[in-house]
Amino acid sequence: MTGLRPKILAIDDTPANLLTLGRALANDFDLQIATSGSMGLALATENPPDLVLLDIMMPEMDGYETCRRFKANPQLQNIPVIFVTALAETEAESAGLMLGAVDYLTKPINVAIARQRILNLLDREQLRQEVESQRDHLEDLVAARTEALSVAKEVAETANRAKSTFLANMSHELRTPLNGIMGLTGLVLRRVTDPKLRDQLGKVEKAAQDLLAIINDILDISKIEAERLTLERTDFRLGKIMDNIRSLMSQKATEKGLSLDVEISSELANLIVHGDPLRLGQVLLNLVGNAIKFTAAGNITLRALLQQRELDEALLRFEVADTGIGIAATDQPRLFMAFEQADGSMTRQYGGTGLGLAICKRLIQLMGGQIGVLSTLGQGSTFWVTARLEVLESMPHGEIEANLVTYEDCFKSYFASRRVLLAEDDPINQAVSIGLLEEVGLHVDLAEDGCEAERLAQLNDYAVILMDMQMPKMDGVEATIAIRKISGRQQTPILAMTANTFDENRKQCTEAGMNDFIAKPVNPEVLFATLLKWLSRERP
Repeated sequence: MTGLRPKILAIDDTPANLLTLGRALANDFDLQIATSGSMGLALATENPPDLVLLDIMMPEMDGYETCRRFKANPQLQNIPVIFVTALAETEAESAGLMLGAVDYLTKPINVAIARQRILNLLDREQLRQEVESQRDHLEDLVAARTEALSVAKEVAETANRAKSTFLANMSHELRTPLNGIMGLTGLVLRRVTDPKLRDQLGKVEKAAQDLLAIINDILDISKIEAERLTLERTDFRLGKIMDNIRSLMSQKATEKGLSLDVEISSELANLIVHGDPLRLGQVLLNLVGNAIKFTAAGNITLRALLQQRELDEALLRFEVADTGIGIAATDQPRLFMAFEQADGSMTRQYGGTGLGLAICKRLIQLMGGQIGVLSTLGQGSTFWVTARLEVLESMPHGEIEANLVTYEDCFKSYFASRRVLLAEDDPINQAVSIGLLEEVGLHVDLAEDGCEAERLAQLNDYAVILMDMQMPKMDGVEATIAIRKISGRQQTPILAMTANTFDENRKQCTEAGMNDFIAKPVNPEVLFATLLKWLSRERP
């Protein structure tokens, strides 16, 4: 509303009425006078008023038509209109209100009532304008904020892509030399018999494994924080997870004079479930490893329990109990936070990054479960986790059970002298991989880049192709796509063997046509088991 005093436009064809009205309202309002509808429209267009007083009975253009034209003009349509007339019929008042008038005054006018009605309407109009102004301002703020958020989102996505690229490169650059260290150490350990040399090489291997564990923890927590860690979905027997943990951790427990007990019913051990066995095993290995680390005497117990069963789904509970140092109640809330340990001095005494339990918590949450601890300082601890997994009736058969005999015997019995192609550009990793493959009797051809891999695949029908991802000239993904276009090579097993271990790398490999994924540093048992899985498919 403009000016110090509201502006009112009075439209009436009777001058005497306008003069009377003008004297009554002169002290409160600035009054403009028009003696016809057309004159009123012209004045309002030139200098819009805050309110219009409009007579109905006028020649040429009556009040109804004048009001209709006010409401049809975008510049004038929001100006409040009050009809002022001697017509007291209900029909006349209704007609005016239907045209958009906000009030109706009958003649002779009661000046006091008219003044108050006008003031009330002007107050309401002022409020409407303020609300409209705030709305427009809010819309501008929302638009500006939306634009700022869009820019921030783009900046964040760019930063996230840069982070992803950095993590992928760091993973590759750290794992590639570590693969050489661990691989060559393992090859030498298989061939030497001198006790002193074996002890020294064993310490090298242990140090490399510890370094790999730290690298894996750092990369896992980075993927978790970036919300880029996803679970695999595959079928597995629950008892196999427990057996693997017993196999991997029994020696460590024995070396400390501890007993490791695994408790699982035969029914639960034979349960076939659908989920991520690798990540579930990672959680349980971490908990058992911590129990061994923080227990000086006594025993460790790993148990599996069926907490709830509903049709094709089971809620499983796993517990790891120890007789170790225990954890004070005040320290327990911090256990599952990244980079935290119960006591900072433990890092110096026992080692570790403080990432393991934080990773376990996030992995278990992805499995629809929870993690917790029951502990008393000086009396040991029981860590527990739950996981919700799909239950299956049976497990696919047909693959060779490699754990029944040695890998060497499997290869020699079923796949002696099978020809495989190794695509690998790093000389140390070439030596490691060739040494492992030839050790079990496979014949190995080497391609140092993707172009050479494509050429050799055209010339030879290989039983399996092992493909690195990062190579000069043509990378592993491009080479796989090219090989799949070669006649007769659509079914050849192509296994990614790479230090790029992120989920998007696995997806990229799968989309290119690769059949499986082996992470570097290469674990010989994983390599042999994966090879046996794919080689066994050629047997009737």
